[in-house]
Amino acid sequence: MRWRRLGRAALVAGVLLLAASYAGQLHPAGDSLAVGRPFLAAVLVLGGLVLRGGAGWLAAALGALALAPILWAMRPLAPLVPQIIVYQKNLLHSVDDPSGIAADILQARADVALLQEVSRTNAGVTIALAGEMPYQVVCPAPTPGTVAILSRWPFAAKPNCATGVGMASVRVLAPEGAVTVVSLHLGWPWPYGQAAQVERVLSQLARLAEPVVLGGDFNAVPWSYIVSRVATATGTERAGPVRPTFLLGGLPIAIDHVLAPANWSAAAIMRPWFGSDHRGQVVNLNGRL
Repeated sequence: MRWRRLGRAALVAGVLLLAASYAGQLHPAGDSLAVGRPFLAAVLVLGGLVLRGGAGWLAAALGALALAPILWAMRPLAPLVPQIIVYQKNLLHSVDDPSGIAADILQARADVALLQEVSRTNAGVTIALAGEMPYQVVCPAPTPGTVAILSRWPFAAKPNCATGVGMASVRVLAPEGAVTVVSLHLGWPWPYGQAAQVERVLSQLARLAEPVVLGGDFNAVPWSYIVSRVATATGTERAGPVRPTFLLGGLPIAIDHVLAPANWSAAAIMRPWFGSDHRGQVVNLNGRL
């Protein structure tokens, strides 16, 4: 029947798109397609079950295989006693009243705040937190890429601003030892310039003293090649369960991440929007410094 032929053709196209979403290492377009991987995988599962037959069962199986690790990454993790509390947030450059964000950072008792899209309109958040988090660095970058690190603990060395690429890093003297913290803001993926930006920062990330805790707006999903490259360069992995932080055309996607050493324990709590288009997150970390 004609509808079955059309259904099989649609499933074949879906499988090809799903395969292309794993090709970020070959071309940046793969990471752009990876944004839609969970939705495409779910459609393949449902469409395959409806169509049935050889093509249907194969499409459903491939969709399920793609969906399984994503669902596993979304599982809730047990709470823990934190050694370091990290607050990660893209402020949104146009927010003109950041008082709610500042209050939330204080309420979370964050040790380190990693902020992106700091601007003249929302810079009041750094002023409001100067008493509790007096150690601060703000690194200008092409609008709206300015990033900042706020810490209640002193800096062990001069902070580093990666000129023009939206990255700040500094070695922080935590009570249990020193840790390098990084705030990162990557641009949009292909067809925009994210891949070139990552090439410019990878060598700097690889030189950072470990352990490294990195937070940022990656504009890339956790299973993208871009996120894995940053994690490999810093000796880290994504901390906490996957939760949506941004709405892309109404679709919830996870593009804001905190990375920490692989042998550390982590638990994350999502925070309200507070006028931004990104949700913040509080990540509790516990590991050897």
